[in-house]
Amino acid sequence: MNPRSDSVYQRNEALIILNPVAHNAPSQRRMEDIYLWLQSEGWKVSWEQTSQRGDAITIAARAADRRVPLVMACGGDGTLNEVANGLAESETTLGMIPGGTSNLWAREVGLDRGPAEAVRLMVQGERRRVDLGRTGDRYFLLLAGFGVDAAVTRHVPLGIKDRVGAAAYGLSAVREALRWRSVRATVRMDGVEREVDFLMALAGNTRLYAGITRVTPTAMVDDGKLDVCVYQGSGRRDIILHSMRTLARIHRKSPKVLYRRVRKVEFQWEEPVPVQVDGDPLDYCPNEAVVCPGALWVAVPAGLKSPLFLPREIPRQRAELTLSRQGTG
Repeated sequence: MNPRSDSVYQRNEALIILNPVAHNAPSQRRMEDIYLWLQSEGWKVSWEQTSQRGDAITIAARAADRRVPLVMACGGDGTLNEVANGLAESETTLGMIPGGTSNLWAREVGLDRGPAEAVRLMVQGERRRVDLGRTGDRYFLLLAGFGVDAAVTRHVPLGIKDRVGAAAYGLSAVREALRWRSVRATVRMDGVEREVDFLMALAGNTRLYAGITRVTPTAMVDDGKLDVCVYQGSGRRDIILHSMRTLARIHRKSPKVLYRRVRKVEFQWEEPVPVQVDGDPLDYCPNEAVVCPGALWVAVPAGLKSPLFLPREIPRQRAELTLSRQGTG
């Protein structure tokens, strides 16, 4: 089977990793329609379903070992995170078929369409190399959260999440805001230390947060840095004020917020705090986040223009030709 002449992949072969219990998982019929369409376009396609946490990492890693050109995560950002962990530092490209609660990555890169349209945009699109963050032994594509943010994700009731989706996070956030208290900590960003009353920190590789605002509004996914936002304060009142400022997108002006673009952030706290990556809580407490430049290939729509990516350079030959024409009379 020969790839189409306009394909960006070495061969037209794809694997779909489906999380069948994702909040908005596509129906069986939709998946079959995608399968038939890909076959009609000359693609060899297969899919595997996950049955428990961590399955997508293992399945994706096996696909990378087989040098499958394109692996598409079908589920939410948690499924996407697992597939990214399986593909990190490989030549296999990660794609996203949105089927979760928030689908932040799909929204960031213009894949927040119906499943069939997202697939079409990816196979007819282009590959971009992007950074990953890493905390402990876990990579993240979107962000890592430390503190009250991670406590919210840890305590979301799964039964309620399955029924009401993103609203479940709002209920958990209210509960945590009422009981959370700060932790005395040292924050070290690229070697510069600061003592803080620590409520929460986000290390962002992308911009959208919870689908409603941007905690790290200047983050770029291919600049070799993480945008780190540290919220300081004592408890309930500060959490509420931080939330209001963040929703209004003026939080970086607050004297109780530290915002830096760094390669590495480290924490030393008096007691461990919860940690989450791409919306999934970890069962241990790493105390740093580092950037891994260019660690992943991703599929995006052709010609994507997004502030999330550095401006693409004009090819030298084309630029010289343009200048030459301008210089002729």
